[in-house]
Amino acid sequence: MIDLDEVRALRVQDGDLLVVPHDTETEGMHDLIEALRHVQPDARVIIIRGPVEHLDIDAMNQLGWYRA
Repeated sequence: MIDLDEVRALRVQDGDLLVVPHDTETEGMHDLIEALRHVQPDARVIIIRGPVEHLDIDAMNQLGWYRA
């Protein structure tokens, strides 16, 4: 289950990156995806378990995330 106190932004827009707490279960992430489809059916978002800061530049590059 997602701790709603940890959710920081709920105005999801196309192209957003959503970071959920690192201990979020996979089922909770699927529930979030389903809920987002109901309120923003055309929004394309990426949902990851945080924190993003723990990825180094090489790891981000391997995932296709390039820093400018």
